[in-house]
Amino acid sequence: MSDKKEKTLCALEKEGYIKSNTLEFIKLISPARYFCKNCGRSAVKEDNLCKPQQF
Repeated sequence: MSDKKEKTLCALEKEGYIKSNTLEFIKLISPARYFCKNCGRSAVKEDNLCKPQQF
């Protein structure tokens, strides 16, 4: 799998990353500081979202 730091959460989900690397995925989303205005996902870093908005 390619480098997760360059991928959005949507791309990681499509690659099956959530199921195969659950604990690493949790680190990307907790504690969330941003949400995606496109899909509604939340993440620690805005780089992991397509259209990030800080909350």
